[in-house]
Amino acid sequence: MYLQETKEKLVILLYHGVSEYENRGICNLQGKHISYELFSSQMKFIKKNCNPVSINDWIEIKNDHSSIPPNPVIISFDDGFENNYTTACPILDKFNIPAVFYISSGMIGTNKMFWVDVLENLIEECKKPSIVVKLDKPKKFYLNNNLLKFQALKEIKSWCKLAKNDEKERLINELRSVTNVNPNQDSNPNYSLLNWKQVSAINDNSLFTIGGHSLNHNILSSLDEEDMKFEIEESLRLIYKNLGKKTIHYSYPEGQQAHFNNEVISFLKENGIVCCPTAIEGYNTYDEDLFNLRRVMVGFEKISFPYL
Repeated sequence: MYLQETKEKLVILLYHGVSEYENRGICNLQGKHISYELFSSQMKFIKKNCNPVSINDWIEIKNDHSSIPPNPVIISFDDGFENNYTTACPILDKFNIPAVFYISSGMIGTNKMFWVDVLENLIEECKKPSIVVKLDKPKKFYLNNNLLKFQALKEIKSWCKLAKNDEKERLINELRSVTNVNPNQDSNPNYSLLNWKQVSAINDNSLFTIGGHSLNHNILSSLDEEDMKFEIEESLRLIYKNLGKKTIHYSYPEGQQAHFNNEVISFLKENGIVCCPTAIEGYNTYDEDLFNLRRVMVGFEKISFPYL
């Protein structure tokens, strides 16, 4: 994509992690964590060729009907991995680039793992040549090599993203049993999560903004109304409790069209949220609704840095 094509469009880059560790097996084969060197080169390019703006800058531009700087870019991170603080923040600081970090606050400072990482860990560490689990119906997955394991992971993950939360939990528990694996955050450095001291340090940096991303990364549209409201309210309560101020920022877990709805948006607004980008791929015009902003998930599933 050439810079001229997005001169008057907002590009929001979505990252999850920046890692200094080499991949092994099927861990990070989908590219959720990009390398230190690659992220650094991308930020160098943005600083030289674009106008990095904060999420608050963009809201102010819209509210004040201000002119748009050419090639505006927002850097965003989802989930709350420790390498956001240890690896990404120093690079952003070096280039003086603002960023917003959307955290699943119920995970912060714990030894929990995101359910997608649990799936990855279960299949990666499984020593059996095959397993049978029930999706819509029982299905056999062969796990003789990394390619087969990766194919199994993608299919099971895709099924979970469309399932109701209780069905997803049922399948994960079934996988724990049939693989005979105990998922462990310590099994891969990329699984490590931020603690509240680190989140507070990010929040204290004027370049950075903290937003919510649910409590435990459950897909909000998959929950019944009571659970959905708890997931949002409790996630925001923990941010306020630990940082001493409320946030007006949020992003939808998973973030595709099927993963949020009008009820979710209405409840976020009731709780003071002003902006909540999706993970739907694309760029944004000036008049794009702040609850439907598109992003480019750099690195994930080999999605390219959009300026190359």
